[in-house]
Amino acid sequence: MKKTVFCIMILLSVSFLTSCGPAGHYSDPFYNFYQNYKDDEYAPAVRLPIIKPITATRDRSSSPWDLGIGNTTIWIQIPNSDAEYPYSSVVELEKFSVQNGVIMAYSSYVDKQANAYIQNNYYHWFVIVPGKNITKGFQAEDEFDQYIQTLGIQNPDWQTPDEAFDKYFQTGCLDWIPDCK
Repeated sequence: MKKTVFCIMILLSVSFLTSCGPAGHYSDPFYNFYQNYKDDEYAPAVRLPIIKPITATRDRSSSPWDLGIGNTTIWIQIPNSDAEYPYSSVVELEKFSVQNGVIMAYSSYVDKQANAYIQNNYYHWFVIVPGKNITKGFQAEDEFDQYIQTLGIQNPDWQTPDEAFDKYFQTGCLDWIPDCK
């Protein structure tokens, strides 16, 4: 009897969880709010799909967002040295924009553990174009602006990750998600 009641409770809980929240059911499960947890290490409250395979993630709802940059790493060469400094994500993402398959991101974060050269030359502006395997970092906004203009983008429509996540949670939809209704 206990086993039957337990199984019914589990089924009801799963049913409830899948009926709450956004209704987005996309042909590509990468964009679905509730993914199969066996295949996804992130709970829905900590994952925001951008453009496949790029996601913004956070450890918990009160943590800052980080933006993965895909299956690549950006490196800064340290002068007069064989050493390089790697970027595998945009740490503490403050704002981002997605236009025409281009992800633009900004963070004021600086790694205080890095050497002085890296701290003084830290990338704050990022451009990721997953469809073309382009990932670039820029120290200054004017360099960033010049580069995005070469991609046909004049004025990014910035938003915070929290704003995007709230919209995604409420509607299950974001402007850049394919087949979003």
